[in-house]
Amino acid sequence: MITLIDRYLLREVLKAMSAILLVLTLILSSNSFIKLLKEVATGELHAELLAQALALQMVVYFSRLIPPAFFFAVLYVVGRMYRDSEMVALESCGIGGMRIYRSMVLVVVPVALITGWLSLYVTPWAGRLSAELLSSQQGQAMELAGISAGRFNEYSQGDLVLYVESLDSDEHRMQKVFVQQRREGALTLVSAKRGYQRIDNNTGDRYLVLEDGLRYAGIPGQADYQVSEFDEYALLIKASSGGEAKVTRRSLSSYDLLLSDSIKDRAEFQVRLSQVLGLLVFALLSLPLSRTLPRQGPFGRLVFAFVLYTVYLSLQGAAENWMIHARTPEWLGIWWVHLTLAVVGLLMLLPDTPPIRRLRRRLRSQPA
Repeated sequence: MITLIDRYLLREVLKAMSAILLVLTLILSSNSFIKLLKEVATGELHAELLAQALALQMVVYFSRLIPPAFFFAVLYVVGRMYRDSEMVALESCGIGGMRIYRSMVLVVVPVALITGWLSLYVTPWAGRLSAELLSSQQGQAMELAGISAGRFNEYSQGDLVLYVESLDSDEHRMQKVFVQQRREGALTLVSAKRGYQRIDNNTGDRYLVLEDGLRYAGIPGQADYQVSEFDEYALLIKASSGGEAKVTRRSLSSYDLLLSDSIKDRAEFQVRLSQVLGLLVFALLSLPLSRTLPRQGPFGRLVFAFVLYTVYLSLQGAAENWMIHARTPEWLGIWWVHLTLAVVGLLMLLPDTPPIRRLRRRLRSQPA
């Protein structure tokens, strides 16, 4: 039966977690949006795919944001209850820390299930969808994305420089085009009245087709250059990569990772599962870490919790690396990180267990 205390803690923790998730999501989405804008400006990503790519990236990040958001939400809520003497009032009514854990279970179980679903199924699905999206739609989008009329646009790390005097309203046809292309030491300069992009239906190669212009080709510093006049000239922009989606290990399904013989695949599966284990471990640590005195400031505990979570992430990365390079046994994997923290949490809970509390009361009641 869910009591009033359970509903109160459930409401407060979910409110705090939602606020922390919102802040973390805004920070990550801003950083991701800036990176994607740079890719659009350099032609690596078409502007039409920007919103979809950003949404898929946030889906990938979301499962990683829930464990720290839940951890710091419990720290904030329970720490505030200690500072406001609410926990003292509850303990005076016979409701101790172990009873609060029952209320935390009502929160952590559904949150852990959602985190596991996101980490094991939704995140790899979003990774595959992102790879397929960029493979299928980017091939039909303009390779020279982010062109600005009236200025020089650099692509391919400066090997291709494009100047366009004006663009049509659909930005698919260019007027008065100047192109400089450097390839294998040779320099090609092309000046044309019009230009547009074309994709070869057979090979998938991308070409910049220029109409009614002049072409100058040669090696800088040498006088033997060639000048040719053309009605139509196709300049290869990028050869086709076969049109296959680039699927990384993080985009593979969890079932494939579990059945794989590769140590890297099994390590990736453990990393996904560690999102749930980390959530459970820090739920165990949250209550003893949030215990504060009524006049004690909240920042000391929060700083210590932040350092502890940073150490946890560092140990998890190190454990994954040690597992891949066979520095630790495969059966040990990265589980030892969560087991170590769980033992620490249980040791921190010992003072609140009924036998230890009875022992403390017995020692205090004895005459000096």
